[in-house]
Amino acid sequence: MPPADALKLVYGISGEDRPKVERALGRLVARVAAEGAGDADRFDAGETPVADVIAACQTLSFGGARAVVLEGADDLKAADGDALVGYLEDPNPQTVLVLVSLGALPQRLANAVSKVGQALHWGPPAKAKPRERRAWLEDYVGHEVQRQGGTLGRGMARRITERAVVDAGDAAALSAAAVALSQEAAKLVAYARGETIGKDAVDAMVPAHPGARVYELSDAVSAGDGARAFEVLHDLSHGGDRVAPQVVQAGLMRHFQAISVVQELPATADGDDVAAATGLRGYPAQKAAEQARQLPEGFGRRAFVRVARLELDLRVGSEARLGRTPDDGLRFALERAVRDVLALRRARTPV
Repeated sequence: MPPADALKLVYGISGEDRPKVERALGRLVARVAAEGAGDADRFDAGETPVADVIAACQTLSFGGARAVVLEGADDLKAADGDALVGYLEDPNPQTVLVLVSLGALPQRLANAVSKVGQALHWGPPAKAKPRERRAWLEDYVGHEVQRQGGTLGRGMARRITERAVVDAGDAAALSAAAVALSQEAAKLVAYARGETIGKDAVDAMVPAHPGARVYELSDAVSAGDGARAFEVLHDLSHGGDRVAPQVVQAGLMRHFQAISVVQELPATADGDDVAAATGLRGYPAQKAAEQARQLPEGFGRRAFVRVARLELDLRVGSEARLGRTPDDGLRFALERAVRDVLALRRARTPV
């Protein structure tokens, strides 16, 4: 939050922690309104020419200071950022310009903000690695529970994050994950009613993201844990949070295809190489890389072929017509495919 001294002429408010960004922006705008001329002028960098923003900044006010807020400032083109740099060389002393962004501002503009005003950031460092971003989310949900008056049991921050978040590989995904976790924290605190939030509360109140649940299944299959794999399959097939077999098949196919690609890469391949080869980012890329190193050579390719065949089984296979309901046959086909992939996992040579 801006310090309680004289208002700066420009603020950069950025980061993936959108609740904190929005709270800081709200406090700043309210302060300018209280000290000056009322409501802020608000613009979006993707919709408003930067010349119009500068014109608003240069407009004189008869009521004192006023705020001009530009959302999405990290989407500014370099030339537009330079135009704002030019404005900040001789800014209107009655205007408080607020640049709100998810990611980093153009470099020259960021330098000008630091020189003339103040930069505020909430979120992990811009160059944080996937593991660091996941760790930041776990810390974040813990702080959100505490902020809302709750107490989180040991290991529960990780469990909440694993259930609710699949991908936090870029700024937009991480921001969406933070918003979702803030909502989950509020639900859990209300549900716990002053008690420490434990596993039962998390499992009852935080529905596993379909993608996250597919990763649970792929983890069990990749570990060769048949009992756990079929337990997850049962969870996917029953209860109020069912996931269609077609969704499970698509998720498994993407995952095993990524493992297949990674297993073909040199042993020296790093995270950037994995991302470039698979097209995945963040947690999905991390998972593919971890499991590719642990699995038998060629497993990814063979598992991908079997799960790709499952797509045909779900569409036109005779198994899909079995059972009393349309889903019975589809789930039987899925279970057979998982059984076959588990057999591939146990085999140390191609089958």
